[in-house]
Amino acid sequence: MHLLIWASRVALMVAALDRGDLDEVARQAELAGPTAVEHALGSHDRAVVIAAIVGAPAVEDRAELLPALARVAAANDRRVAIPAARAALAIARDFTKRDRPDDVAADDVDGWRASFEAIARSPDALIETRMIALDVAHALARDGVGFELAALLADPDPDVMLAAAQIACADHKADLQAVADRIHALSKDRAAARDVESCLK
Repeated sequence: MHLLIWASRVALMVAALDRGDLDEVARQAELAGPTAVEHALGSHDRAVVIAAIVGAPAVEDRAELLPALARVAAANDRRVAIPAARAALAIARDFTKRDRPDDVAADDVDGWRASFEAIARSPDALIETRMIALDVAHALARDGVGFELAALLADPDPDVMLAAAQIACADHKADLQAVADRIHALSKDRAAARDVESCLK
């Protein structure tokens, strides 16, 4: 019976998405609950996945959807990967504004963080997704920047490296010398590089 109810809710989410009614997508996702939305995120039907992504931030216990969102964000399909990463960032920021629930272990949160750090460090992931994943890992970190700074500062893509540097510059001043050592290697976006350099002074 639960499967039929979930399928019905997901169908209503997709129908609302087709109409462009994002508020209704969110409402149906909230009614469906995290288990149904998690199943929808694993669908082979792109429309179902997109509806689940749109609805994910409205779900109660939505932090439980972070592993499923990470799997979608790691894909090379721009239409789902980038929105999934953005939904995960919204959920992560909301989650860390509140006290951690008793049924969520600190190790669970660190596992979620690690899954997004893995996306940020993956050369196979989309650049936009990698940069958003850095912010997700940072949001979920108990301390530090939430990712291995030295590895990201050595990333061959200057946009990813700059994004990591900006996070470190803004929030983790103990490692700013590593940022300073790498910032001069930037070949693109000199204005952004100067912004980062300004916080090193």
